[in-house]
Amino acid sequence: MNRETRRARRKKRYLYVLLFLLLLLTYLLHRQITRSVFAPLLEGVYYHVPTKDKACTLSFEVVWGPGKTAEILDILDRYNVRATFFVNGNWLRRYADMAAEIINRGHELGQHGYEHKILTELNDEELEQDFDLMAEALREELQLETRLFRPPYGELDQRVFDAAQKRGLITVIWSINANDWLGLSYSETKAKIMRELHKGAIIMMHTHSSQIVRMLPVLIESLRSAEYEILTFSELRQREIK
Repeated sequence: MNRETRRARRKKRYLYVLLFLLLLLTYLLHRQITRSVFAPLLEGVYYHVPTKDKACTLSFEVVWGPGKTAEILDILDRYNVRATFFVNGNWLRRYADMAAEIINRGHELGQHGYEHKILTELNDEELEQDFDLMAEALREELQLETRLFRPPYGELDQRVFDAAQKRGLITVIWSINANDWLGLSYSETKAKIMRELHKGAIIMMHTHSSQIVRMLPVLIESLRSAEYEILTFSELRQREIK
């Protein structure tokens, strides 16, 4: 075996190792975000809304900078769609004008933790402080109180749920994760959502997704072609089967 052949084989092995590590990292990140959505399921948490109607809600997590928020709002206006946005406190302090624009355009706002920490890892005092700081930011920046809460990364346990419920908050997770942070094409993301679509679905997306502006119009048109109403979470909840 000559030197060039050995070098080519070593390079190929390195590439295989790198690919394996990337796949492993992707799996671990996905597991971190989704594991508590499926296990355990906590009573009183909205993972979807039980309804007989062909209706769903679009929810956006707003965390990392302005992202595509302005473009998303324009698209939603163009299609006359109202959505639910979950913002964290640090973001709200930096982009209060944008948060106000979300509300002014007729959408609803929920809280998403103050510092976007994994709340299940905080002690009781830290957890209470995070809720306090978030409520304070909403009051000072928007003169607003919201009843909707989504824990960062979907990480939830009974203690965090009880702390939210004590404050009168409704905990909203999701039933369809768009996985729009994984680098999928806009058509792949749309196809995944439509494949998993069901009555009362809560669809989770991110405003910083690189493909969201291309994907969102196609998704809205696909949902309407499937005869689905697109409602805010609070509107969808009014359709709940009691």
